[in-house]
Amino acid sequence: MKAAEFFRKYDNTSAAPWSGFANYVAKENELYLAVGELYGDVVRPLRPVSIYKEELTRRIHAPGVRTYLETGVSTGESLMICKDLDLAIGIDPAPNVPPDVFDKAPFRLERKPSDTFFRETFEAGTPDFALDLAFIDGLHVFEYALRDFIGVEALAAPGCEVLVHDVLPRRAAEAARHRFTRPWTGDVWRVPMVLRRFRPDLKVRLIESAPTGLAVITGLDPANTVLMERYDEVVAHGLGLSVMEFMALRDAHVAAV
Repeated sequence: MKAAEFFRKYDNTSAAPWSGFANYVAKENELYLAVGELYGDVVRPLRPVSIYKEELTRRIHAPGVRTYLETGVSTGESLMICKDLDLAIGIDPAPNVPPDVFDKAPFRLERKPSDTFFRETFEAGTPDFALDLAFIDGLHVFEYALRDFIGVEALAAPGCEVLVHDVLPRRAAEAARHRFTRPWTGDVWRVPMVLRRFRPDLKVRLIESAPTGLAVITGLDPANTVLMERYDEVVAHGLGLSVMEFMALRDAHVAAV
């Protein structure tokens, strides 16, 4: 399945039915206690080896990195690090950025859902750029992050590296698909798990970067269409994974390479 056809199919489902910014409950501490008592959902702190912004900055400034894409621009803090690159694409339907800051080269701010960006890009024909680095930090829901990876891989230059944020929740409550806590990773943790299963050709490392981890993915192949062709199967498998089992084995997943 070609990338344009794939994103044409899923673009009309790219608007999430909830807000990821303000749906947490008023009495969050009481909620944590109740969830902990009912399900044994205790806090499992990370042992951070770095801060995720440091990891991202180091890679942006690495030799050979000239093109960059990120999903989830927010305030534009990470996108601004790319001011010396040749091209820095930021995708966010509602970025909270100062006016005019990203309106000139090398920046290209796409104020739309990432599914729409990828559909339009592939429908236009062969893109005039290839990506050296990408950072996936958009809507914290498994399917959306997975499609972001699919789109990025199809645009990857040789040696492209992809970082996926929020893959190591500290407790199951903050990994819920629908947000009800202030700290919120969503279920992005499912992305590296399905990549390890369905794309063993990729190298997927989990780094305990504060606050909630990074997946570092290398070995990308723009010609590989497995995730597009088996998308429904991949999603079904990912949604069938247990967050409690993942939390219990989180350190083992980090150690696995």
